[in-house]
Amino acid sequence: MQGALKDWRSMSELKGLEPAFEFLEKKTLAEMPLGKHPIEGEQVYALVQKLPSRAPETAQFESHRKYIDIHYLVAGQEITGFAPVDNLKLAVPYDEAKDVMLYTVPAQYTKIEMRPGRFAIYHPGQGHLPNCHFDGPHELQKVVIKFEADYLAARRK
Repeated sequence: MQGALKDWRSMSELKGLEPAFEFLEKKTLAEMPLGKHPIEGEQVYALVQKLPSRAPETAQFESHRKYIDIHYLVAGQEITGFAPVDNLKLAVPYDEAKDVMLYTVPAQYTKIEMRPGRFAIYHPGQGHLPNCHFDGPHELQKVVIKFEADYLAARRK
């Protein structure tokens, strides 16, 4: 799922994810220090990042079991790939400590154009290929919010 941050309150499918989007609404994201920022302990936290975009052929798809990823672009532009994990070939088995599995890049996948002010959400079982060149290389400034899937399920009851 993807959208514009300004529209999140009108998107009923985001019920339960309010702590993440309220954090993203902060006007100071561009000035936040890099690194991890707790929102609700280890259940919901933000990773503030600055990094260069990369060529998709040099990257790998990833997926998670424990956390939902909410990618929000503060500056730059990128292409993010998306594919169900059933369509991907495993390259690196699940690492429980990092909550990640890596896959080779398939010949075909959905490409999502990310620009400042936009977000994309990836649930467990949804492969994604973040930080890829979009009309050439870019310096990216982004926030990735990790939202524990079980915590979201409990909030939606």
